[in-house]
Amino acid sequence: MRILLNLLQSIYCMRYIVLLILLAVAISPFGLKAQYKVMFSNNYPPYNYENEKGELVGFNVDILNAISALYDKDISISGNSWEAINKALENGDINAIGGAHYPGSPDNEYSYTRSAINTSHCFLYNSNYHSNFSLEFFRSLKEPLVGVWQNDVLNYYVLSINPTAKFTYVNNYKELVKELDNEDVTCIFGQRIGSMYYANKLGKDYVLPLSHRILERNMGFKVSNSSPELVELLNNGMEVILANGEYQRIYDKWINEYNKNHNKWQYYLKYILIVSILIVAIFLLLLILNWVLQLKVRSKTQDLQKQLEFNSQIMKELENQKIKAEESDKMKSAFLANMSHEIRTPMNGILGFTDLLKSADYSLEKKAHFIQIIKQSGNRMLGTINNIIDVSKLESGLEENQIKEVDINIMIGELYSFFKQEASSKGLNLTLSNDKPTTNHKFYTDEYKINSILTNLIKNALKFTKQGFIDIKYLVTDSFAEFWISDSGIGIAPDKQSTIFDHFVQANFSHSSGFEGSGLGLSISKEYVKLLNGDISLKSKLNNGTTFYVRIPNNVSDKIKKAEDHEQVVKQPEEAKKYKILIAEDDETSYYFLKIALSDIAETIIHAKDGVHAVEMAKKFADIDIILMDIKMPKLDGFEATKQIRKFNKKVYIIAQTAYAHEGYDKIVSEAGCDAYISKPIDKKKLLDIIQNINS
Repeated sequence: MRILLNLLQSIYCMRYIVLLILLAVAISPFGLKAQYKVMFSNNYPPYNYENEKGELVGFNVDILNAISALYDKDISISGNSWEAINKALENGDINAIGGAHYPGSPDNEYSYTRSAINTSHCFLYNSNYHSNFSLEFFRSLKEPLVGVWQNDVLNYYVLSINPTAKFTYVNNYKELVKELDNEDVTCIFGQRIGSMYYANKLGKDYVLPLSHRILERNMGFKVSNSSPELVELLNNGMEVILANGEYQRIYDKWINEYNKNHNKWQYYLKYILIVSILIVAIFLLLLILNWVLQLKVRSKTQDLQKQLEFNSQIMKELENQKIKAEESDKMKSAFLANMSHEIRTPMNGILGFTDLLKSADYSLEKKAHFIQIIKQSGNRMLGTINNIIDVSKLESGLEENQIKEVDINIMIGELYSFFKQEASSKGLNLTLSNDKPTTNHKFYTDEYKINSILTNLIKNALKFTKQGFIDIKYLVTDSFAEFWISDSGIGIAPDKQSTIFDHFVQANFSHSSGFEGSGLGLSISKEYVKLLNGDISLKSKLNNGTTFYVRIPNNVSDKIKKAEDHEQVVKQPEEAKKYKILIAEDDETSYYFLKIALSDIAETIIHAKDGVHAVEMAKKFADIDIILMDIKMPKLDGFEATKQIRKFNKKVYIIAQTAYAHEGYDKIVSEAGCDAYISKPIDKKKLLDIIQNINS
């Protein structure tokens, strides 16, 4: 019985031992087969990607297959997007991710195997555009354009080398390499092997990398902490394939072709690995660390030097801008002083002689003289204001040409007659000559601008000539008109001739020289000549006279409407008629002037003080003959008031009165519904002429 019990006990112990052996085998990483699932990104060539057949291939895939074959392990390999495989690892659906870069800080959730390969970034360039591209050359460029992934780390590194760099962003390596075909792109900055892979596949053998390696990182396997045996298997397997040459074969197959210019470390690594993988790893780590530190120190030193040079350039530019600003302020101050003088001087004459007319009893002759002075002062101030407005329109680009047929002979004759009396009163001999016969063809230009140019030049000649002559010569051909305005005046110093057409310089010169005038006439004339595609120049000697030359082309084109060939019918003057007139004017002084000026032809005068009131009066008095419509009025402006009146009265004659008339203004008032317009200050004779022609 005891023997039987001992036998049973022995059998039980052996059974226990067998169970322990089976359990040890089950948990051993080199025992029975275990099932592991590893995933790779399917779009990171040549490390791991799907080929044209949809197969998952690449450097990291072959590394895992080689390790799996060593230990006869059943490892499931599949691919997906980077986001999807990380999600699968996080959910526990797989055991590891291949081709993962190691983080810069400890990771409590995952383990990382030893490095399978070291990756780096570098600058790549198009050798067709840059034969000697280097990091030093890149640092020296101003605002180079760099192709790069949109990544703060990459951007920061590029800017640390050249702070003026600009970026063009892409979202894949294929497009990154294609950026180098754009001549505006200086270089690209990206992962070296991936970039060279696509350069090779796209046949771009002119794309070259710099040997300078940047942002180096280790790549290996990221393993779930629940699979520590897989980490050990991968680390041991990496040791073996490094030793038996399988690693080098895989490297040559997938990587070496895209890293030919930088195989120095690979060459040493191939021999050092035979002696000791551990020693090589430590040696390379220390060497790379030292190299990176030296690179950073050198880069920082160079960047600081560049920054100092850049700051010096900025300071010089700021100093130049300061000098220009000070010069501009001086010219503007001179301009404002001159404008103040030109406005206050005639105002002094107007107000002073107005007070004299009120303060004492003067003879009719003296009163007439005072009134003439007041009128001259008003015309002088009006001329100054018109010049300022012309300059403003020219500088803002609002001035346009109004081309029409112009009779040059008549225009020159009128100017000669107009200035003849003034020249005679100063004892000057004003002559007009045209040595060559003029053309019989029509001449097209902007009459206002031509008249203004010649008027300014003749006025200048009269102003700066104390004795002697002023000669006006002209020539008109089929293609151009030429004018010469010569005088025997004070002349222009050589150092002033280059700036005589400038606004501020000329204004300053005019004001300081003791001659009245805004000094803007020549600058306006030059801009008008430029708008008409003409030329203006001068010849002058100090104290020996000046000659201005102007050449204007004939601006005839198909768009210009030809004058009608029929003769105008001249009507016999009708018997003077009395009109019922509505004056829409908010300014009492202006209204009072119009009331007095129109008293001889008005049967009834009605006053409206704003636009709304004007519409009401027009409705109330349907038999009104004429409306004088001020454009700028309270409540409702003159244009809008005119449009409302035209809805119920199409016949009444509406004359717009404005302080802002310019070329082409007749079209604007016509579109608003007005029949004519007159500019402020209103000339009584001109207003009566407009009214006289209502029924002509």
